Amino acid sequence: MSKNINVAILDSGSKISTFEKIAIDINKNLEANITKQKELKFNHGEVITSIIKDSNINIYDIQIFDEELRTTPLHIYYALEYLLDKDIDVINLSLGVSQNYQEIERICKALIKKGVTIVSSYPRRSQLEVFPASYEGVIKVTSEGMCKDEKVVSLDNNKEYFGANPFSNKKEVAGSSVAVAKFTKEFCELLQKGLKKEEILEEFSKRKVNEPY
Repeated sequence: MSKNINVAILDSGSKISTFEKIAIDINKNLEANITKQKELKFNHGEVITSIIKDSNINIYDIQIFDEELRTTPLHIYYALEYLLDKDIDVINLSLGVSQNYQEIERICKALIKKGVTIVSSYPRRSQLEVFPASYEGVIKVTSEGMCKDEKVVSLDNNKEYFGANPFSNKKEVAGSSVAVAKFTKEFCELLQKGLKKEEILEEFSKRKVNEPY
């Protein structure tokens, strides 16, 4: 029997029915308020959530974009802080920032220490570091256009760097963001079957894009 998996999606929010649905609102004092989600003209979160959503997956849908369709490191930080005392298995971050913030790194380390798996997008063939994907213990995922199905592949001997098909059913939502969601989906499918994180990453690490798997 499949077990329930709790997944937090930090994105632009969605209309899809989920286990929990909140928004992080940053006030003028740079403090966070937990509010209801706003309806944004941005379906990024909708697409990401639709890829991950499945039976026995409880989704914490956390909107971290404002009405201007912007997110900030503070939104990310407060969303991660909100999850510290929640029973979360996986955090999906189909986004990233170019600057390293120690506060975000510390909270990622605290979540990983609790046993949470954090999956974050990493730009394809970029020489620049992107966070939180570049933090130790965070799984980085990028687009791999040679993947013709929904399976995850390894891109490096480093078992925390993976690729997946970057295309969705909405042509305006594609790339590493979609690849992260597809990683999260297959990762959770295997968690439901009782595999441990280390076993799943070991399985993924055997797959190469130019080899059958």
